[in-house]
Amino acid sequence: MERDLFAVKFSSACSIPQMSMLAKLAYYRRKYGLLHALGSYAGRLSSSFWRLAGSTLTRKYLHQWTTTAEARVLNLGGGSNCLNGCLTVDIDPRADAYVDATKALPFASSSVHAIFCEEVIEHVDLAMGKKLVGECWRILRPGGIFRLTTPDLNWFANRILTEPTAWLETNSIFYDHRHRCIYTPAALRQLCEESGFVNLKESSYRDTSSSLGHLDSHADRYHHPPEMSQYLEARKPTEGPSSTSLCRHHGTMPRVHWQQHDLSLF
Repeated sequence: MERDLFAVKFSSACSIPQMSMLAKLAYYRRKYGLLHALGSYAGRLSSSFWRLAGSTLTRKYLHQWTTTAEARVLNLGGGSNCLNGCLTVDIDPRADAYVDATKALPFASSSVHAIFCEEVIEHVDLAMGKKLVGECWRILRPGGIFRLTTPDLNWFANRILTEPTAWLETNSIFYDHRHRCIYTPAALRQLCEESGFVNLKESSYRDTSSSLGHLDSHADRYHHPPEMSQYLEARKPTEGPSSTSLCRHHGTMPRVHWQQHDLSLF
């Protein structure tokens, strides 16, 4: 079944053990290469340096993933929440590769099997959100899965009617987290449909019936109620029976097992 193609064992999720600075450097050197590892550390000390050098320093690793990964699953805007078996991209130097989600994504059209985008779209304005979803549609292979999670404006609006202090939560979700646009489920659905996605399905946190739902971790990492967010899955339409991509009738992608790990080592 398709669910097995994206199997992530959260019981196996683990942080990298405590280690010395030299051991950390050796780990990153093995994973990314020496220049990438050193540059990533420098980027944690200087964001301006990383904005200038991040794309160049991580280009080799990104290219390696796009040309050798059997199951190309993108963790878009994942920050330091890296997952073995998929590529985490962000402007955060702790990600696998530097990618600015406000610009054209550096991937060929129809080249990615699945995109996991957890609590990212709210950090850009509506116009940029439309462009981001459109870029996700472009780089997904026909039949590819798009899982999008973001705060649910309806949840906050309903709490205002029943909870005396809910107005504080609503102000916080707009102003305390560099958020630019908070969506209702209807608005998010419309945005995806206008971008060309089909088979839209409302999901839930760690949805066991979802191919990618087991990647959800934001509520646990940031200690908020899972229902505060909305979870939407959609697909890029298939181009026909000859398509070799993952499709709605179960694909032929190889089995992939991931372990979650935290790259906040330095």
